[in-house]
Amino acid sequence: MSKSYELTQMNHFTYTLKIHGDNSIHLYNSINKIVKTSQFDYETNTIYFSAENVTSLKKRILTQKHKCLSHGTCIKLIDDLTKQIIYLRSLGYGFYGFDIDDILIIDDIFIFCNTHYLLPLDNDAIIFCSEIKQPYFSNPEVFKLTTLPTEINYKCCYYSFGSLIVFCLLHIYLLVGNEFKTPEEIDKIIYPLFNTKIYWFIKRCLEDDINRRRLLLI
Repeated sequence: MSKSYELTQMNHFTYTLKIHGDNSIHLYNSINKIVKTSQFDYETNTIYFSAENVTSLKKRILTQKHKCLSHGTCIKLIDDLTKQIIYLRSLGYGFYGFDIDDILIIDDIFIFCNTHYLLPLDNDAIIFCSEIKQPYFSNPEVFKLTTLPTEINYKCCYYSFGSLIVFCLLHIYLLVGNEFKTPEEIDKIIYPLFNTKIYWFIKRCLEDDINRRRLLLI
């Protein structure tokens, strides 16, 4: 699979971002909503934006002590990606997972730049018509997918989102081999975060019952 995006620095403060794959226009629209300095060029299918610093989430984590992000940084990550997920749903599209390589940090703004995990919705269900690549941060519903075509509640990505946040804060991956952690194991893993906003956010994302999952940070 080819790289999901190309990032180019034009000068000290100007960058271009070209996203590959189907449905890129919807991803561009979601980025425009979050990155206020961005402008989309329809002729080149490229987005331009101004920033003092741009890096990937993966690189940011690798530079941190213990390879973990701060609580405050994760709050911002949750806020920005939640906005992107909600906006894409309003356009009739949903993610079914995430890769850490495809999250960019534009100054202090987080955006997801991979169309490979973006598919159309039908009555809030993601439609799977052909073989897919498993995201690094997957979820039980997508991981166990065995027949095509099929559909899965768009909230499957909430589990992926929650596991991404666990990784960013604690550097622990919830999928080991072919097994997801049990609810009891997850409770032990995230206990150091107990009584924080992020703890309850993660709990809502990682509900076993997909219909009970929520993107709610309060």
